[in-house]
Amino acid sequence: MDNTISTNKHQRSHAGCTRCKRRRQKCDESKPCGRCTKARVVCEYAVNLRWGGRSFDRSRFGDCLKAGARKVVGDRQKEFVYTALANVATPEPAVLKAFPSLTMEEKRLLFHFTDEASRITCCNPHVQKELCSLIVPMAVESPALMNATLAWAALHSMTFYGSIAGESATEAMQTIAKFKARSIEGLRRELQASTSIDALLATIRTLCQCEIHSGSDHGSTWRVHIKGAKALMNTIDHSGAASSSRPRLLYRWYASLDSLALLSSSSTPIEDSELPEDVRNLENVQVYLDDYNGYSTDLSYLLGRIGNAIVAQKRRDLLFPGLSVNLEADFLENAICQIMERDNSATPSFYPGVLEKLSPHAIQEYAWCNQAYQHTALIYIRRHLRKLPSDSPEIQDSVKTIIECVRLITPAYGLSPTIVLTTPLFAAGCEALGPDRTVIKELLIQLYDCLKIRNIKLALEVLENYWANCGPDDDIEIVLRGQNWDFIPY
Repeated sequence: MDNTISTNKHQRSHAGCTRCKRRRQKCDESKPCGRCTKARVVCEYAVNLRWGGRSFDRSRFGDCLKAGARKVVGDRQKEFVYTALANVATPEPAVLKAFPSLTMEEKRLLFHFTDEASRITCCNPHVQKELCSLIVPMAVESPALMNATLAWAALHSMTFYGSIAGESATEAMQTIAKFKARSIEGLRRELQASTSIDALLATIRTLCQCEIHSGSDHGSTWRVHIKGAKALMNTIDHSGAASSSRPRLLYRWYASLDSLALLSSSSTPIEDSELPEDVRNLENVQVYLDDYNGYSTDLSYLLGRIGNAIVAQKRRDLLFPGLSVNLEADFLENAICQIMERDNSATPSFYPGVLEKLSPHAIQEYAWCNQAYQHTALIYIRRHLRKLPSDSPEIQDSVKTIIECVRLITPAYGLSPTIVLTTPLFAAGCEALGPDRTVIKELLIQLYDCLKIRNIKLALEVLENYWANCGPDDDIEIVLRGQNWDFIPY
């Protein structure tokens, strides 16, 4: 017989009723509990949510939703970027109680977005804070944006950790698909309602980001989202609601991705009249090194113009073989060289209020990233417009400069220009020769190990296919069309 004395000592619990916890008394945790029954008072149980070890009002969520976080542009104290068109109603939000309409799974994913998933879309911690302060309050009132944000958080959790809160891989993919479907359905409804343009653009941005970062090797869903963003931007331009001394973060995202999309092989040329007016007249516009995109604002415009010129050149080649038009190439190369002379001989000029938030090392990394994009532009001009061979000194010098710039930027899990290096590495990889191909491969693997973005892995797959099956002067488009890939190295 076991001589061990069994004791039923009451274990202190933190799951008691609200009254007992407030009075610091032991609770028997029955419903209603004995103390409340004896006192003839209502017995209530409440869940005290904690985010990352902090109570809600002291967490990143709470910071995003504190008083003032929903003020329009002009609230410099919070530097929060949220406005709506004048004819769109923006009622005062009710007091938010830890997102009561969300399930616990959804709350965990929303916290994952603010704490981790947003890291790999921001070049610096202050950009992450600005992004979360923009997205979270709007998502509370926009089901489409909320579901897109949850889809993005679920995708990041799946790709970075291999699961979503213990779900199997199949269940995780179903969860991601569920949130995306809800978001798209909500977006359809909100496009027909008086929904803030910013909330709509944020939803499209997040859905587009999901498609690109998923690394899908087929379909052009991401391009459909960019076209949707373009339609919204045209609406804003016609309404005159976008006038601001500092373009809002969402507009800067759109301008950058629209330009990079024009560089991809499946683009169709657009008329110059469709280009944003404020960047067509570059001499009249203040230029900044964009802390969100990682390179200068005028370079962003020129990348789009380069892509447009390349597509137009390919069409001319089909109609008039052998015809070479160098006027546009001359203009573009001269413009890029002027930008390089300006940016690489002085401290970068950031948007007002940004420089004070950056460390000297962060400023230098932005400068290296900017330089990598400058040489990306030169590669596209010289290789695709001037038709210089890959082994020409001009092309190879740019390849080596991009490699050196990327090497100088410290590998990081987001919150660094690391997140935008896929584009220059891919451009350099298309023209790299010999040992430089090995270096490009190593840098892309390193980048993927840091960020776990599947599109980086797809970029390497495209390059390895190209290196194995094409000559050095063949166009990467041969590989992309052969595999039916509409790929953007982003």
